[in-house]
Amino acid sequence: MVCQMELTSHLLIGGAFDGYRINEMKLAEQLIETTPDHSLTLFDRGFYSLGLLHQWQQAGTERHWLMPLRKGAQYEVIQRLGRQDAVVSLSTSPQARKQWPGLPERLTARLLSKTVKGKVCQILTSMADPLRFPSDEIVDLYSQRWEEHVYPRAIRLKSPKCPIKNKNASQLN
Repeated sequence: MVCQMELTSHLLIGGAFDGYRINEMKLAEQLIETTPDHSLTLFDRGFYSLGLLHQWQQAGTERHWLMPLRKGAQYEVIQRLGRQDAVVSLSTSPQARKQWPGLPERLTARLLSKTVKGKVCQILTSMADPLRFPSDEIVDLYSQRWEEHVYPRAIRLKSPKCPIKNKNASQLN
Protein backbone atom coordinates (compact mmCIF):
# COMPACT_ATOMS: atom_id res chain seq x y z
CA MET A 1 0.00 0.00 0.00
CA VAL A 2 1.20 3.50 -0.89
CA CYS A 3 -0.80 6.58 0.09
CA GLN A 4 -0.70 10.27 -0.76
CA MET A 5 -1.49 12.57 2.12
CA GLU A 6 -2.07 16.31 2.23
CA LEU A 7 0.72 17.57 4.48
CA THR A 8 -1.06 20.14 6.63
CA SER A 9 -4.38 18.36 7.20
CA HIS A 10 -3.03 14.77 7.02
CA LEU A 11 -6.00 13.80 4.83
CA LEU A 12 -5.40 10.92 2.44
CA ILE A 13 -5.90 12.08 -1.15
CA GLY A 14 -4.78 9.00 -3.05
CA GLY A 15 -3.65 5.44 -2.66
CA ALA A 16 -2.53 2.33 -4.49
CA PHE A 17 -3.00 -1.18 -3.16
CA ASP A 18 -1.74 -4.58 -4.24
CA GLY A 19 -0.29 -7.80 -2.87
CA TYR A 20 2.63 -7.79 -0.46
CA ARG A 21 4.99 -8.97 -3.20
CA ILE A 22 4.49 -5.79 -5.22
CA ASN A 23 7.23 -3.19 -4.78
CA GLU A 24 6.16 0.17 -3.32
CA MET A 25 7.87 1.93 -6.25
CA LYS A 26 5.43 0.19 -8.62
CA LEU A 27 2.54 1.28 -6.44
CA ALA A 28 3.81 4.88 -6.40
CA GLU A 29 4.00 4.75 -10.18
CA GLN A 30 0.23 4.12 -10.23
CA LEU A 31 -0.29 7.49 -8.50
CA ILE A 32 1.47 9.51 -11.20
CA GLU A 33 -1.61 10.03 -13.35
CA THR A 34 -3.87 11.08 -10.45
CA THR A 35 -1.40 13.54 -8.93
CA PRO A 36 -2.64 17.09 -9.55
CA ASP A 37 -0.72 19.65 -11.57
CA HIS A 38 0.88 22.54 -9.66
CA SER A 39 1.65 20.27 -6.71
CA LEU A 40 4.58 19.21 -4.58
CA THR A 41 4.98 15.60 -3.47
CA LEU A 42 7.23 14.77 -0.52
CA PHE A 43 8.72 11.31 -0.87
CA ASP A 44 10.37 9.20 1.79
CA ARG A 45 13.98 8.16 1.24
CA GLY A 46 12.86 4.68 0.20
CA PHE A 47 11.31 6.05 -2.98
CA TYR A 48 14.64 7.20 -4.41
CA SER A 49 14.30 6.27 -8.07
CA LEU A 50 15.44 8.78 -10.65
CA GLY A 51 13.12 7.15 -13.18
CA LEU A 52 10.10 7.55 -10.90
CA LEU A 53 11.02 11.14 -10.00
CA HIS A 54 11.58 12.10 -13.65
CA GLN A 55 8.28 10.55 -14.72
CA TRP A 56 6.49 12.22 -11.81
CA GLN A 57 7.74 15.61 -12.95
CA GLN A 58 7.14 15.04 -16.67
CA ALA A 59 3.58 13.66 -16.38
CA GLY A 60 1.96 17.06 -15.85
CA THR A 61 2.48 20.76 -15.35
CA GLU A 62 4.51 21.95 -12.35
CA ARG A 63 4.50 18.57 -10.58
CA HIS A 64 7.41 18.90 -8.22
CA TRP A 65 8.97 16.44 -5.80
CA LEU A 66 11.07 16.69 -2.67
CA MET A 67 12.90 13.95 -0.79
CA PRO A 68 15.90 13.33 1.47
CA LEU A 69 19.11 12.58 -0.39
CA ARG A 70 19.87 8.88 -0.32
CA LYS A 71 23.02 7.90 1.54
CA GLY A 72 25.85 7.36 -0.92
CA ALA A 73 24.06 9.10 -3.81
CA GLN A 74 26.51 10.29 -6.45
CA TYR A 75 26.08 13.78 -7.84
CA GLU A 76 28.07 16.56 -9.47
CA VAL A 77 27.62 20.19 -8.41
CA ILE A 78 26.76 22.30 -11.45
CA GLN A 79 26.17 25.63 -9.72
CA ARG A 80 26.34 26.92 -6.14
CA LEU A 81 23.30 29.04 -5.28
CA GLY A 82 24.23 29.60 -1.65
CA ARG A 83 26.17 28.10 1.23
CA GLN A 84 23.71 25.21 1.61
CA ASP A 85 22.06 25.38 -1.80
CA ALA A 86 23.28 23.97 -5.12
CA VAL A 87 22.09 22.73 -8.50
CA VAL A 88 23.40 19.21 -9.04
CA SER A 89 23.51 16.65 -11.82
CA LEU A 90 22.66 13.00 -11.07
CA SER A 91 23.65 10.10 -13.32
CA THR A 92 20.98 7.57 -14.24
CA SER A 93 21.83 3.92 -14.67
CA PRO A 94 21.37 1.91 -17.89
CA GLN A 95 18.94 -0.34 -15.98
CA ALA A 96 16.83 2.68 -14.98
CA ARG A 97 16.83 3.98 -18.56
CA LYS A 98 15.68 0.56 -19.78
CA GLN A 99 12.88 0.46 -17.20
CA TRP A 100 11.88 4.10 -17.75
CA PRO A 101 11.87 4.97 -21.48
CA GLY A 102 12.63 8.65 -21.99
CA LEU A 103 14.81 8.88 -18.89
CA PRO A 104 17.89 10.96 -19.79
CA GLU A 105 21.44 9.95 -18.85
CA ARG A 106 21.60 12.81 -16.34
CA LEU A 107 18.95 14.57 -14.24
CA THR A 108 19.29 18.06 -12.84
CA ALA A 109 17.96 18.76 -9.35
CA ARG A 110 18.50 21.12 -6.45
CA LEU A 111 20.30 20.00 -3.30
CA LEU A 112 19.56 21.81 -0.04
CA SER A 113 21.10 21.23 3.39
CA LYS A 114 20.03 22.01 6.93
CA THR A 115 21.51 21.09 10.28
CA VAL A 116 18.89 19.53 12.56
CA LYS A 117 19.91 18.60 16.12
CA GLY A 118 23.59 18.63 15.12
CA LYS A 119 23.07 16.39 12.08
CA VAL A 120 23.27 17.65 8.49
CA CYS A 121 20.15 16.71 6.53
CA GLN A 122 20.16 17.03 2.75
CA ILE A 123 17.11 17.20 0.53
CA LEU A 124 16.82 16.86 -3.20
CA THR A 125 14.08 18.64 -5.13
CA SER A 126 12.87 19.39 -8.63
CA MET A 127 12.19 23.01 -7.60
CA ALA A 128 15.37 24.33 -9.16
CA ASP A 129 14.48 28.03 -9.58
CA PRO A 130 15.84 29.86 -6.50
CA LEU A 131 13.77 32.99 -7.21
CA ARG A 132 10.44 31.14 -7.33
CA PHE A 133 11.37 28.66 -4.61
CA PRO A 134 13.54 30.22 -1.87
CA SER A 135 15.72 27.63 -0.16
CA ASP A 136 14.68 28.55 3.39
CA GLU A 137 10.99 28.04 2.53
CA ILE A 138 11.68 24.62 0.99
CA VAL A 139 13.75 23.51 3.96
CA ASP A 140 11.12 24.79 6.40
CA LEU A 141 8.44 22.87 4.50
CA TYR A 142 10.37 19.63 4.62
CA SER A 143 11.43 20.20 8.21
CA GLN A 144 7.83 19.42 9.14
CA ARG A 145 8.79 15.84 8.34
CA TRP A 146 12.09 16.04 10.26
CA GLU A 147 10.61 17.73 13.30
CA GLU A 148 7.32 15.90 13.67
CA HIS A 149 5.88 16.28 17.13
CA VAL A 150 6.67 13.36 19.36
CA TYR A 151 4.05 12.42 21.87
CA PRO A 152 5.32 10.12 24.63
CA ARG A 153 3.28 7.01 25.18
CA ALA A 154 1.46 6.71 28.44
CA ILE A 155 -0.10 3.59 29.88
CA ARG A 156 -3.39 4.24 31.55
CA LEU A 157 -4.24 1.64 34.12
CA LYS A 158 -7.83 0.49 34.23
CA SER A 159 -9.44 0.86 37.61
CA PRO A 160 -10.15 -2.57 39.06
CA LYS A 161 -13.73 -3.75 39.45
CA CYS A 162 -12.94 -5.18 42.90
CA PRO A 163 -10.86 -3.40 45.53
CA ILE A 164 -7.26 -4.56 45.77
CA LYS A 165 -6.26 -5.82 49.19
CA ASN A 166 -2.88 -4.66 50.36
CA LYS A 167 -0.96 -7.62 51.77
CA ASN A 168 0.92 -5.37 54.15
CA ALA A 169 -2.20 -3.63 55.47
CA SER A 170 -2.72 -6.23 58.20
CA GLN A 171 0.72 -5.47 59.62
CA LEU A 172 -0.25 -1.85 60.26
CA ASN A 173 -2.84 -2.75 62.90
